[in-house]
Amino acid sequence: MPAGQPFSNYRRRPPGQRTNRLVIAGIALMLLGIVGGLWLYLYLKSLEKPYRDVQGYRVPTNHTLRSFLRQGDNRARLKELERFLDSRGVGEVVETGSLFRQGSDWLEINEPPFAIPPHSEWENIVETLKVVRDQVIPAIGPVEILSAYRTDSYNRRGGGAGGSKHRQFCGLDLVPLSNIGRGELVEELRMVHAQVGRSSQVGLGIYSSVRFHIDTCGYRSW
Repeated sequence: MPAGQPFSNYRRRPPGQRTNRLVIAGIALMLLGIVGGLWLYLYLKSLEKPYRDVQGYRVPTNHTLRSFLRQGDNRARLKELERFLDSRGVGEVVETGSLFRQGSDWLEINEPPFAIPPHSEWENIVETLKVVRDQVIPAIGPVEILSAYRTDSYNRRGGGAGGSKHRQFCGLDLVPLSNIGRGELVEELRMVHAQVGRSSQVGLGIYSSVRFHIDTCGYRSW
């Protein structure tokens, strides 16, 4: 056997082996392209979605709120409400913009997700926020607002009661952000209502899942 031939054979790769590696590399690149394209699609879809899911309910995103605040004098009115709530000692209870949320079903009933309550109604929410801060949150933990002020149009199309306290900017629909179960939630809320409901004129409503209503415009429960 000529000298050097074994080394020459070792360095050469069969044509089929080179082809297989090219095929594998091509498949890997194709899979990376598919995964990257899927990620980009989901990312863009998330930017389009005007809501985020909270305990199974649709809450408008901050991007949706910012779009609302760019309209007319809405941002100035938000700042005015912030100053008002601060002057009443309840400015820190919730994000002020969340008090503009009409409900979680605005897409289904084709109504705006936000509305600004008339200045004449602002005082009504003060005591409700105090109850949320001093009684509800200590009992069940942090909460998220699903519905605060509602226009007559939203309330009617959403199937709200004619005397809904949301129309007076007195009622809040809330969900807990903790993992508290429905049974414990109901027990805690009823205990709060028993303790301060009559003295603070608390209206307590408990709905399906972990959604509940609080207002301070009349002692009652349902």
